[in-house]
Amino acid sequence: MRKLGLIAATLAASVGVAGVAGAVDVNQSIKIKTTGKKGTKAKPTVLKLSVTTFTSAKDPAVDGTYATKKAVIHFDKNLKFNNRKFPVCSLQTVASAPENCPAGSKVGSGYAKATIGAQQIKANPTIEAYNAAGGKINLKLIKAANEVDSSGVLVGTLKSDTGKYGSKLDVPIPPKLQNQLGLSITLTEFNTVISTKKYKGLGYVTSVGCKTSYKFGGDFTFSDNTSAKVTSTSKC
Repeated sequence: MRKLGLIAATLAASVGVAGVAGAVDVNQSIKIKTTGKKGTKAKPTVLKLSVTTFTSAKDPAVDGTYATKKAVIHFDKNLKFNNRKFPVCSLQTVASAPENCPAGSKVGSGYAKATIGAQQIKANPTIEAYNAAGGKINLKLIKAANEVDSSGVLVGTLKSDTGKYGSKLDVPIPPKLQNQLGLSITLTEFNTVISTKKYKGLGYVTSVGCKTSYKFGGDFTFSDNTSAKVTSTSKC
């Protein structure tokens, strides 16, 4: 059983880190980057938003023996999501025939890296992000050629947040992406970039203000029910 202990440190200008104490030593971090000018409530500006999470054991041989069960990403209160004004695509369509999703419903893309089992089988799926009804974002994983099956859809839900955060994305990891055939799956890196492509003049993510930097956070729960909290910033 891994025992997670939190330590605050800065890896770089916008990365928060949590450490793990005990039999297994794991670092959890998150890096969030915004690209675009800061806006105001009267004149919001469109931002490109890149979110990358990193999960890795200090002893590389341990990756592939544990999994992330849930991730919650917190976004600065000066960022506004216009998801309710964008076209939506259902989970069923995203999973089976994303080419049939309405124009404008695909809002981003990315990649993932996974280590599977003690033999450390590698998988490197790509990601497509689709807006969905009910404040949801469907993150479709597409397996790379000649690799093990790493396909599936993660369903994140945008919710209101408190304090310095205005909203959060709650992403439970499906059982299939935690364990297959008795093998644990460690998602060592997970990146999603929300594009600046507009729909009827609106961006999916907009800035409505900023002093010096946007603030972000991440809460992660692991397969042994331990957890980690991390933070990140992005200059505006």
